[in-house]
Amino acid sequence: MDTLAVFLAAEALLPIRVLAVIALLAVVAAFFYVVSHLRKIEGLIARDELVPERRGPRNNMVLIVCAVPIVVITLLLFLIIKA
Repeated sequence: MDTLAVFLAAEALLPIRVLAVIALLAVVAAFFYVVSHLRKIEGLIARDELVPERRGPRNNMVLIVCAVPIVVITLLLFLIIKA
């Protein structure tokens, strides 16, 4: 009975806050997975001597695209916590 009373007395936004924290952790984990995958690909390229003549900002663009959801979810989490 006590746990039921605790859940009934909890804030209405608590499930949304928990879900936002889980989403932030998932996006950060995906970001680190992408970074490790990029390092593995770079190592393969260097080992097999497949380095192109002109290197572009491909990795930076991929990291920026992966970092945008982290920033967005962090801002949404901030707004949910402040509500």
